[in-house]
Amino acid sequence: MGGRDAELPQLMARLAHRQRVYVRSGRIPSTPGGLDGLRAAVAAEAHVVIRMLWKDWEQWASDRSGPASAQQVEEALEALTAERAVELMAWLAAQCLVWPGASFMARCEADAVARRVGQLLGPDAHWWSTFDPELEGCVSCVSACTFDGLVTGTDGRRFVVLIQVGED
Repeated sequence: MGGRDAELPQLMARLAHRQRVYVRSGRIPSTPGGLDGLRAAVAAEAHVVIRMLWKDWEQWASDRSGPASAQQVEEALEALTAERAVELMAWLAAQCLVWPGASFMARCEADAVARRVGQLLGPDAHWWSTFDPELEGCVSCVSACTFDGLVTGTDGRRFVVLIQVGED
């Protein structure tokens, strides 16, 4: 990996916050089935992140049965515009879902990094999230914790996943 491919994981790492905001990026496996196949592939990558965070959060999780399966993650994903996805990625990287007013990083930095991630995936990228603006929050609980918010995207070749998790 070189150039832009190397930049993507570096940018995603900047959006991470220890035991609160988890990230993953890389190449997506070849996926048959068009947009549905891409959605399933990014859901599987998101599930990898969710299994990783479960190791940190199991003792505090609100649902002791464990996190959602890859298929349940896929079912929870709602399509987003690129603009909304970048905005949401920055917000989840910067602002705590549990304690409004608490932050993980400067919002202007999160905005700039998330914007660059969006640029690298390009204007034809597909984006999904578990965020429900009607309910003013992330309520899918794919992590088995009270609070989580996930955003994921792909250009068909590369993917990004960001999830914030927390308990009150």
